[in-house]
Amino acid sequence: MNMGEKIEFLNNRAKMSLQNRCPYGPDVDVSSYIKSENSFKEVEDIGLLPENVVERIKSVGIDLGGSIKSSSYLQIDHSLVYKRKLYPNVEILSLDEALNDKYFVENYFWNLIDVGQDKFTAAAQLYGKGGYVIISKENSITESPVQACLFIKGTEVFQAPHNIVVAEPNSVLHVVTGCAAMPETVGLHAGITEFYVKKNSTVTFTMIHDWSRAAHVRPRTAVVVEDGGTFINNYINLNVSGLNSLQSYPIVYLKGENSRTFMSSIIVGRSNSYIDLGSAVKATGKNSSAEIISRAVSTDSSKIVSRARISSEASGVKGHIECRGLILNDGSGIWTVPELDSIVKDVELTHEAAVGKLSEELIFYLLTKGIERDEAVSMLVRGFLEVRVPSLPTLIEKQIKILMESSTKFL
Repeated sequence: MNMGEKIEFLNNRAKMSLQNRCPYGPDVDVSSYIKSENSFKEVEDIGLLPENVVERIKSVGIDLGGSIKSSSYLQIDHSLVYKRKLYPNVEILSLDEALNDKYFVENYFWNLIDVGQDKFTAAAQLYGKGGYVIISKENSITESPVQACLFIKGTEVFQAPHNIVVAEPNSVLHVVTGCAAMPETVGLHAGITEFYVKKNSTVTFTMIHDWSRAAHVRPRTAVVVEDGGTFINNYINLNVSGLNSLQSYPIVYLKGENSRTFMSSIIVGRSNSYIDLGSAVKATGKNSSAEIISRAVSTDSSKIVSRARISSEASGVKGHIECRGLILNDGSGIWTVPELDSIVKDVELTHEAAVGKLSEELIFYLLTKGIERDEAVSMLVRGFLEVRVPSLPTLIEKQIKILMESSTKFL
């Protein structure tokens, strides 16, 4: 199938799939959001953007023009607003630029995710705009993370960028993405992201979300990992004000021998948010390994469903799932759904899941040390949420620690 035929096929399949509901999470009427056509001009200096926008972007750990010197990409609503390339061994392009390349379209565009998967993938192809493309060149090592921010500023916006990350053989790439919205916005975000982790390469991807209370979020993500490759995913949803709903179930295909993945998620449910979040791994490469770790905290009347699945079709596969939930008050709820399956005998798959409350004994102990109850609860929640992510750059670890400390003060 050539480039033109592929685009035509994608569009036709998407049109036929606009009514396909996702089996997970609450339904959303996509047509309510695709009417907005806000546009913003690209700027050469991030300081030219409104101060409240810049501060909101910084709240999710993205500092495009400050002390963090890295390649950067910023999209507001549908528009590319800022792009900066600093590393000679890392390409950072807009999707529009990349789509001019026939090889790119045929090999990386919608190759891991079915455009007809549900109404959100279909609408992303037909109505989505923008997205970043990041490519680390063969044998390159990028120590500082590439930064990207997907930001909603308008009202009733359907933001559906298509992002593609390619790590060529023997390369190391770190990407951190901050997704946020202005507090007053009502929007639907359905970003599509495809990762291609080539032979003996490593990709760490840290995604931090802080949407508005009225936002619906439906990201769709898929990853393929070749021989000796490693994909590390660190997802953090803080949402100080809460959001309307979030549903995502990214999948990693461990196709290569000795490939591996580590998937972690940290979720704080607030207000009346409905969050249905999972991670899935399909291991078909011999001696591949997977670890899925989730931490969920529910407050107010929020509901959280934490899913995880490891499926093995090759010998020597090792996998572990760890789901832990903490309910801070009556009226909120957490459901854990761990799944393991294999069609071969020579595998080692395990899981553990637990949902509970904070220990009153530990709270009392901190009170005896002169710590106020609110701060004691915040300290214990921060300790519960902490997940040690392998190979995470020190810079990102420091950013996450600062964000965690600020967000848990409001529990």
